[in-house]
Amino acid sequence: MGPQGLVAIDPEQLRREYDEVIAAGERGIRVERPTTTRKGRQMWTELNRKVLRLGDELIIVTVARDITGRKRAQERQAAHARYQQKLAHFGEAALGRREVPELVDDALRTVTEALPACAVAYLEPQGSKRELVLRAAAGLPAGPAAVGGAYRATDAVALPAEHGELAIVDRTEGATPLLPYAWANEFRCAALVPVHGDARSLGVLCVLSRNPGTFGSEESKLLVTAGSVLSAGMRRIDSEGRLAFLAQFDPLTGLPNRALLSDRFSQMIVQARRRDRPLGVLFIDLDDFKLVNDSLGHAGGDELLKDAALRLQASVRPGDTVARISGDEFAVVLADLARADDAALVAQKIIDQFARPFRVAGRELFVTASIGIAAYPADGDDAESLLGAADAAMYRAKQAGRNGFQFFTADINQRTRARAQVGSELRRALERQEFVLAYQPKFDLRTGTPCGAEALLRWRHPERGLVSPAEFILILEETGLIVPVGEWVLEQVCRDLKAWEAAGLPRFPVAVNLSARQFRHADLDERIRAVIRRHGVDPSLVELEITESQVMQDPEHAKRVIQALNDGGIRVAIDDFGTGYSSLSYLTRFRVGALKIDRSFVANALEDAGDATIVRTIVDMAHTLGFLVVAEGVETQAQAAFLRSLGCEQAQGYYFAKPMPEAELRAFFALPTCRR
Repeated sequence: MGPQGLVAIDPEQLRREYDEVIAAGERGIRVERPTTTRKGRQMWTELNRKVLRLGDELIIVTVARDITGRKRAQERQAAHARYQQKLAHFGEAALGRREVPELVDDALRTVTEALPACAVAYLEPQGSKRELVLRAAAGLPAGPAAVGGAYRATDAVALPAEHGELAIVDRTEGATPLLPYAWANEFRCAALVPVHGDARSLGVLCVLSRNPGTFGSEESKLLVTAGSVLSAGMRRIDSEGRLAFLAQFDPLTGLPNRALLSDRFSQMIVQARRRDRPLGVLFIDLDDFKLVNDSLGHAGGDELLKDAALRLQASVRPGDTVARISGDEFAVVLADLARADDAALVAQKIIDQFARPFRVAGRELFVTASIGIAAYPADGDDAESLLGAADAAMYRAKQAGRNGFQFFTADINQRTRARAQVGSELRRALERQEFVLAYQPKFDLRTGTPCGAEALLRWRHPERGLVSPAEFILILEETGLIVPVGEWVLEQVCRDLKAWEAAGLPRFPVAVNLSARQFRHADLDERIRAVIRRHGVDPSLVELEITESQVMQDPEHAKRVIQALNDGGIRVAIDDFGTGYSSLSYLTRFRVGALKIDRSFVANALEDAGDATIVRTIVDMAHTLGFLVVAEGVETQAQAAFLRSLGCEQAQGYYFAKPMPEAELRAFFALPTCRR
């Protein structure tokens, strides 16, 4: 048989693998691959390939070893490890279960994951003690049922006497003995383990295998453990587990109740005090909930509360706590905040979640929420005082018109409301075309002539005039508006480049800053190329600036995007270099055109020896890697001379030219000194 007869592989892939073997030389190549024998048996093979020379010819020698046993042992070991880990949490999970079927389903999933070659079923008594009904099964192929016989449990593990002979009965068929075809034709009973509740037998865990002989002692131990854990879960649900659940959880929504919230809240305060980090608490009340109860009854109100609980949980991180206080009141505790103001971001997310209609009793309802926010340690140092402060702030939110949030602390509340107001105005600013671009020219330090420009975003507020970027760029990032605004910037730059070309102005590249949110988009390169193509602009005239922090968040994504942009003729520069945490080993892998030295180093380079050394090091390193260097924030002739002496190619700053509107830049480029 040839290579393709032994291994299912297409000719092209085989050629590629042979090329790799030839490139490896005497070291050879080792691969593991699944294959199928002529008789249809699945097996794993280890292929060790080497290349030998015979005159001018190459001979590839392959030694194949059957490693099926080793692979199965590894898979079984991994499955057992996963199974033991699941069992460690299975008993605790049973405490929070309100229904037995959910607990049984979890048990079946746990067993089938540990024993993938087996099927598992849970059987429970019905009628006589000798008759068991199939309640749930996992790992069985679907198909029609066929009448079969009964299992004799002679080899059962610790099976009670009353289950000595099992008649498998389908509940839907009454008392007719029924054995699903897959059981009768493919599986045999490998083991049976009883499941006990409070002093009574609840059912049997039954494992079926196509080859019962492979079901050894290790599998039996795992199954016995699963049966024991399932029994413990049943007992908890039947007795103290149910009571413990009701003592700590709300039976309607499944959320922690006020008692459990108080306990968790106290622990989170201890952690916040130890880490010296702020902590936030949100007190949430549904607006006009009484009207829902009055119009749709308590059943409709309960349905709404359950949906509201799900939306609250979807709005927070896994480490945060959502609890139901009473009636239509909920609380959310936010741990490990960067700053107290960040609680407002979660509050707004909750309000956005509630903006979608609720579907209750077949009807669509719109229900809003009023939210009060308190922060540790500013508003209290214990759970009760913080909840009280958040409750008071919630009433202020009600008084302010509902469907909003209020901070308990006056100064934080004032700042946050101002930011919220700016965010609201920014949403309208894009629609009303209030954003404009300013361009700051770049200069060649050797010739002193312009060599490009950077596009800078400005907001022309109808009442406040030009707003400083420091007041709105961060809010654009937080709200996600930076993505559509960033796309508008690129579109406008392309329109201006096309207009300058039509006016006969010199061709200069323009740099555009990309935000972190934009850079994370998987199809970023495709979007940018589409905009450039749509406007018919030369791609080499567009330069994209990204910070080194953005690059290092996901180096593999950054490498792919930068490569794709370069392939499209678009240049990329690393902005604010020296302020982040770039790895030189990664930097060498990125095909960037330039590094921009952050203005903070340039500003103090003549007075601070440390900053001067950093600037000199960046220039030397960039040149070694083949990058062009651009200095930002050059404000004096002395700074320009220092950078020129280091070999820095380009610079921008107030010494050369301030940012200017497009019309002024057009006139600036038209000057004879700008003609090349």
